[in-house]
Amino acid sequence: MTNKLLSFLFLLTPLCFASCEEDESVDPSLMPAATTVGANTWGCLIDGWVYTSGRFGLPKVADESTPDENRLVIVAPVGPFGQSVRLTLQNPVEGTTCACTIESTPDIREDGQAFITRQRGQVLSGTFSGTRVTEGRFDLLRTDLDMGEMPVE
Repeated sequence: MTNKLLSFLFLLTPLCFASCEEDESVDPSLMPAATTVGANTWGCLIDGWVYTSGRFGLPKVADESTPDENRLVIVAPVGPFGQSVRLTLQNPVEGTTCACTIESTPDIREDGQAFITRQRGQVLSGTFSGTRVTEGRFDLLRTDLDMGEMPVE
């Protein structure tokens, strides 16, 4: 019985990895350049480790504003098994610093600050940092602002 189970697991493992859609042209060990042209890039350091989107999907922006607060949420896929980082910007305005919340699986939820370098037309660019999350940057082309709730996976 044990041999059959091991054989099954051995055959199943390559199938699990074959189903991942991964853009291997993106090097996950390099931070994206800090640009302001809508390049659809996102990256940060978490505890000194590089996390970037692009390889496992593009970051997405959602408008989760309320009547009392302008709030934009960026969700960036950073891993092959649905891992993502969620950045919530509170009242972002170009040329100013705003409060933000950074969440990631499995155990990061911290407050930080973001500087909005560009918020014109469909381009949203800036930098962000918290305590464990540092050197964050994003340069997004907002194409679909109303994507509803996007939880961290």
